[in-house]
Amino acid sequence: MSQSDGGAKISELASEIAAAFSEAIDENRLADIPDDALGQIFASCVRLYAAKAQEGDAPAPFARNVGVTVTDVMIGCTAMLEAVNSLVFELGLWQSWTSIGKRKRATADSEIAG
Repeated sequence: MSQSDGGAKISELASEIAAAFSEAIDENRLADIPDDALGQIFASCVRLYAAKAQEGDAPAPFARNVGVTVTDVMIGCTAMLEAVNSLVFELGLWQSWTSIGKRKRATADSEIAG
């Protein structure tokens, strides 16, 4: 499988998963998504994101128009921190020591220039 074939396959799978998850949320059929499968996908995404961030500039964590809210992010962050027995304080400390995972914030000037 070539790199472009692999990327296309991942893009197709991501679209299918996003559609299935969105449908489950919209139709209040959350039980249709097995917790173990959700955890496997969530962990794989976090690991891949971290690997890409450690390699260089962190990619955008969300695609455009995905509808992720601040509340969604806070719930996910809390769950991940608890799962690895870490505290918000430790996250803040780690962030002060490293630049890994930090993204440059887009400003109005940089968006106009780009």
